Amino acid sequence: MLAFTAERIRILCGATGYKRGETMMEHGQVMVAERDDEGRCSRAVVQDQEVFHVHIELDDNDFHAECECAAFGGYYPYCKHIAAVLILMLEEDKNGGQAVGRRPGQVMPLPTTGVTSRDIRLTSGLIDLFDKAASHRRKKAGQKLANALKETLSVEFLCKITDEYLPDPKFRIEMKMGLKKQYIVQNIRQLLLHVDEGKQLPFTKLFMYDPGLHSFRDEDWAVIEQLMRIADSEFAYDETGKYYAGFSSSGNQRLLTIPPLAWDALLPLLIEAGALLERDFGDPVQLQAAEGTLPVSFEISSGTGEAYSFEIRGLKRVKVMNAYRCAVLEDRIYRLQDRELFLLSEMKSMLYRHDHAKIQVSPHQMDALMERVVPGLRQIGSVSVDSAIRERIVQPALSAKLYLDRDESVLKARGEFVYGGIVIDALADDWDARKDSELILVRDSDKERKLLDLLTESSFVKCEKEWVLDLAEEESVYDVLYHLLPRLDSWVEVYATDSVKQMMHMGRKAPKIKADADQTMNWLEISFELDGINEKEIRKILLSIVEKKKFYRLSEGSYLSLEGEAFQLFGELYEDFGMKKGDVTGSRMQLPVVRGLQLRDRESGSLQLGKSLRALLDHMLRPGHGEFAIPAELETVLRDYQKEGYQWLKTLGSYRFGGILADDMGLGKTLQSIAFILAEAREQAVRQPILIVAPASLVYNWESEFRRFAPSLKVQVALGARKERIDSLLRIADRESETEADEQTPDQDADVIITSYPSLRKDIRIYREMAFSTLFLDEAQAIKNASTQTAQAVRELTAGCRFALTGTPIENSVDELWAIFDAVFPGLFAGIKNFRGLTPERVARMVQPFILRRLRADVLEELPERIETVQQSELSRDQKKLYAAYLEEFKEETIRDLEFEGFQRSRMKILAGITRLRQLCCHPALFVEDYEGESGKLEQLLEMAQDCLESGRRILIFSQFTSMLRIIRSEFGKLGIPVFYLDGQTPAKERLDMCDRFNAGEHDVFLISLKAGGTGLNLTGADTVILYDLWWNPAVEEQAAGRAHRMGQKNVVQVIRLVTKGTVEEKMLELQQRKKDLIRDVMEPGFDSQTALSEQEIRELLAL
Repeated sequence: MLAFTAERIRILCGATGYKRGETMMEHGQVMVAERDDEGRCSRAVVQDQEVFHVHIELDDNDFHAECECAAFGGYYPYCKHIAAVLILMLEEDKNGGQAVGRRPGQVMPLPTTGVTSRDIRLTSGLIDLFDKAASHRRKKAGQKLANALKETLSVEFLCKITDEYLPDPKFRIEMKMGLKKQYIVQNIRQLLLHVDEGKQLPFTKLFMYDPGLHSFRDEDWAVIEQLMRIADSEFAYDETGKYYAGFSSSGNQRLLTIPPLAWDALLPLLIEAGALLERDFGDPVQLQAAEGTLPVSFEISSGTGEAYSFEIRGLKRVKVMNAYRCAVLEDRIYRLQDRELFLLSEMKSMLYRHDHAKIQVSPHQMDALMERVVPGLRQIGSVSVDSAIRERIVQPALSAKLYLDRDESVLKARGEFVYGGIVIDALADDWDARKDSELILVRDSDKERKLLDLLTESSFVKCEKEWVLDLAEEESVYDVLYHLLPRLDSWVEVYATDSVKQMMHMGRKAPKIKADADQTMNWLEISFELDGINEKEIRKILLSIVEKKKFYRLSEGSYLSLEGEAFQLFGELYEDFGMKKGDVTGSRMQLPVVRGLQLRDRESGSLQLGKSLRALLDHMLRPGHGEFAIPAELETVLRDYQKEGYQWLKTLGSYRFGGILADDMGLGKTLQSIAFILAEAREQAVRQPILIVAPASLVYNWESEFRRFAPSLKVQVALGARKERIDSLLRIADRESETEADEQTPDQDADVIITSYPSLRKDIRIYREMAFSTLFLDEAQAIKNASTQTAQAVRELTAGCRFALTGTPIENSVDELWAIFDAVFPGLFAGIKNFRGLTPERVARMVQPFILRRLRADVLEELPERIETVQQSELSRDQKKLYAAYLEEFKEETIRDLEFEGFQRSRMKILAGITRLRQLCCHPALFVEDYEGESGKLEQLLEMAQDCLESGRRILIFSQFTSMLRIIRSEFGKLGIPVFYLDGQTPAKERLDMCDRFNAGEHDVFLISLKAGGTGLNLTGADTVILYDLWWNPAVEEQAAGRAHRMGQKNVVQVIRLVTKGTVEEKMLELQQRKKDLIRDVMEPGFDSQTALSEQEIRELLAL
């Protein structure tokens, strides 16, 4: 028997949850799927808006419940679904174990392996949806069968036009219905409500509507359904007291007002049902819809004396229903457009009470009547013109003319409208054709008005005989000359005096920009050719372009338009090149030759590229072509794509350009660099060392690679004690002052110096005094923040050319790309402010020659397959309680902090809280003291690892929490599994030793700190990578996976991410997915410039 009482359920679920759960149970929404023999463990399905699965376990002193709904948090009060199941179990116990509320066929099975609760909810929803559709079909079929046995009611719909003499008449509906005799429906809304609810409604002692006995014709039912919708809408609008008030008919319960928006749908149904139309006068008639124009006529004939007669027939009988966009004439409804409605309404207003309206038109108004009125009348009725009048109507084509002249202070314009031999002054307010003849001239008023409007918009002032424009208004004068006149050119004849033409500068040749590299290939020479203008003025013109002016007034007074292609191109180049006004010295300018690379694909009629610049562009876009010899000892070592990388480095180096080698992890950036260094060391005319700066953990890895691939080079590692480093560097720095006869120490003769970023920063006083032939920055994301001391120290170095090596040139922001280029190629971009103003497409084009990036997919035939999977783990019971409690408290704190402190001030605190949530997912012992419970993820890892080891697989396990790695190491120790362990405290030499031993086959598990082991490790002896916890930046995880999936790997590599279900880790996985494309996008147009964690993303993570 259940030890629970109704009162205890109320305490556990709250009064509201209990009440709602009780309602759900009573409505049969709870279905028990499984219950043990003692009734203490129950699995149930609750049908709410979605289907939710509930699991309950009971004993005398304990209670545990779970539900899939969003309201369930694992703590009191429990949700209404748990309440519903508990109440059902209580009721079943009261009935001696007899099922309550369970219905055959509705018990839903719980998820089986591979089928989630979400899948079951969706499937159940689909089943319910199609059950409802089938039920609806059966219901309709049943109704038709039942209706065949019922008596069909006779229904009459009477459509009335009310308020006919008010500005806004309305359509209203009245009904009659009955069997042999029809009765007026006294309250139409009441009838519609009873029909909708299937209730009886008495009419008289002799007739009562009974839905069990009566049915409607299909045509009548279609109208009734529409009227029910209108009545519902009327009620809703009456509640708000706004829009519908004007259409309310509550004063007369017989009538239901038809709102204009419902009219178009209702009219054809009324006609089909045989509805009648009734106006304020006359008997009802059959309602009909009419096509075509209204039977209204307009007649124009000769009148008394010289006047003409304009007569309108039939207009009085037309009722215009503006709101319904129609007109009513007798029994017919005419649908009209807005313009037709407006004309009819206004004409009726002017001619009110005149059935046969006749107007005498004076001869001087006849032209305007024929020109402006008659075309519109033909749209709403028939127009007839007396034959004697038609013979006098002429309509020749318009020839518009504009005459321009100037004096010392104003620009003058005069217009003419020419119709055949008739010339009309454009400024004439009135023109009477009868002065010259009895012709009726139909003018092109639209075209005339267009010219007059354009002149007015162009700041011309209308005077008695002409338009004038003050020459002091230079902007307006320029707009007339260069904008208005071209717009008129195709349809107006423009005649300008010489004094006006001289105001427009017209060179014999189009302006042109020429660009070429100088003989040294160090400078880009740009020349601007402008016909007929001296050198001094050319500089002023170019500066006007920089200031974004539309024109320039030449010294002789004429206007030069700066909106042409060549001028606009110069403005674009000025911004793209990051030029300053001081760079604009005249028609010829010099800039660093690297700017010329931005001119590719820009050549046009306005830009001409010289031969030297073309050769440079071709060389940079197709680097190498094998023209640089590969060191003999590496010819058979380098793969094809690595040889291409070597040629790319040599090409940039030959021009002293810098660049970023951004190949994916494991593709051999180090080896390609060593090949370049080996060739450079042998080709140097003046011997200078090559400097490599790398993370401290990778310095000895570089030394090892040099011993392996370039043993002939003398390599000096500048690490260790400060005094030893400084003494070594000072001896190298003194080498240049030594004579050839002087004896040199080994470190003085170094070809390559390798140091770490921290050591460089500490020893920058010495490094800044040295000169290097080449600088390599390994894992260059170390300088992604340009304001750090490390980045500043790098920029102080002197080197002939510079290269950055990084698989992740962008991790969170495009500013990181600028910071790296500012260190390796300072001339490529201007300052950070200018860089941020560039479009993503522009940045991508500028960096394309200076970034070489190949993905594993590019060399896939040379690498085995990599399989990536996500494994979901479940929180243990103890974990879940801790996680739910901490999450709720943390969410409340975060909401308060965001509201009162703001995002920026709260950000670090919030991120720390999220880290706590992630630690709870890994193992609560990471920050909960004396925790003795289990971790669902750790249990899954141990099981998975043992399966892998039994299958002969070798594993790398990464975690960002070193304390978690120590827990894992301890658990493996209990299982008797030996492991290698590496974190940030592991010395560099020991790292290499462990890697070599692992790759040689010693131990099958390697535990690695994510940040400490994400770079510089070659662990191709592994074929399985397990990422125990997620990191914000997917690039860091990608580097970790790349430790095993890199050149030298022979086996398929499986990468497994462990993600705890229903926690912040799932949200992190979604966030990672958004960031994954950023590095790829910077190589192509369209990348997003900011991906740092935002307030919105934090809200999504916490479901705030």
